[in-house]
Amino acid sequence: MQNTFNIEQKLAQWVYQWLLQIGVSEEKAMWVKLFFLLGVMLILVWAIAFISRRIVQTSIRAYSERVHQPLLDTLVENQTFKYLTRIIPLIFAMLSMPVVLHGFDTIVDPAQTIIGLLMIVTVNQFIQSVLKFVKSVLLGTDAFKDKPIAAYVQVGSIVVNILAVLIAISIITDRSILSLFTAVGAMSAALLLIFKDTLAGLAASVRISSSDMLRNGDWIEFSKYGADGTVMDINLVSVKVRNFDNTYTTVPTSAFTADAFKNWRGMEESEGRRIKRSVTISQHSVQFASQEMIDRFCKHPLLSSYITEKLAEINQHNEKVQKEGKGVTRNLTNLGLFRMYLRNYLHERMDINKEMTLLVRQLSPSENGVPMEIYCFSKIKAWVEFENIQSDIFDHVFASVKDFELEIFENPSDKSFSRLLKLSQDQVS
Repeated sequence: MQNTFNIEQKLAQWVYQWLLQIGVSEEKAMWVKLFFLLGVMLILVWAIAFISRRIVQTSIRAYSERVHQPLLDTLVENQTFKYLTRIIPLIFAMLSMPVVLHGFDTIVDPAQTIIGLLMIVTVNQFIQSVLKFVKSVLLGTDAFKDKPIAAYVQVGSIVVNILAVLIAISIITDRSILSLFTAVGAMSAALLLIFKDTLAGLAASVRISSSDMLRNGDWIEFSKYGADGTVMDINLVSVKVRNFDNTYTTVPTSAFTADAFKNWRGMEESEGRRIKRSVTISQHSVQFASQEMIDRFCKHPLLSSYITEKLAEINQHNEKVQKEGKGVTRNLTNLGLFRMYLRNYLHERMDINKEMTLLVRQLSPSENGVPMEIYCFSKIKAWVEFENIQSDIFDHVFASVKDFELEIFENPSDKSFSRLLKLSQDQVS
């Protein structure tokens, strides 16, 4: 590069002497020399940029085709090499300025300042592209793909931008960067107010990461913000959620540490997904089991063992009551048989996890009847398959309840009132 500067100097001197020899005044000769050298410098800058870009891109393309390296593809996508090749001609232009502007000392510093600012912008773009590359690489690894990497990259991006602005101000004002940092310290209160949301998001991101509250790919419910779906991105100020209707909801990052939300990750990592649903039995249909019902279900594979054991226990208790003359006799009920039938039915299903809680219970009676709740866990946790399993179970519940002479409670509809009206009219007529 030093040889290039020497050539420029000799060429400039030759042009200057030639202009003087043909009778051009010294002042005009200086200006002609200036524009001539500027033209030469611009051509050289363009040539250096073109050659460096071609060499870098060709080398990288050839290497990538040979080794099939995805990291290089990521660097190219983020235009990292593009910004890197822009730095080389800017350095050449800055070093050439004293030679080109020889004899115009008053404009050397402003020209170098302008080139310096362009270099700061280019270096900043290069560093930003490197940060994007680091983000892509980390999110592509199993160890970091569910971490809020985007938030930390954004913090780094903000820091780099602030440093770039301070260096640019330092170059323009010709002041020390340390004095600018001192001035920034004095303005800390104003900066805290300006970056309040950013700092709150940073603090929230650190808490989310350290406490493992949220990861990319988690299924969450955040009713306050209408979010119900999969976390797609966690950055410094917001969390992007793709809802199950394929809409997107953006939730402030700080909201996850300030408000309550539901994360379904525990369910997805567990051995089963909970089924918790009840059917309401009409109270007037609950009665003691008739002998005909007992004889019929004694032969049923899901109830035969239970009825045999329970009848032996009931008979022993009733004999004791008759012998002592006190106490209340016991009987099987159709609701109790139905409850045990459902429990054994769930035990027989291969898609229900028997190692987790499995029960069929009565809830508190209400004016609508007696709720019979099924509480168990499906081995399959995928939404569609889970809903199919749950529906199959309750299809069986609705179909089998009549075998136990029970009725499911339903509020009367307009058709019910129409039947009653017609029945009363037929009785009157």
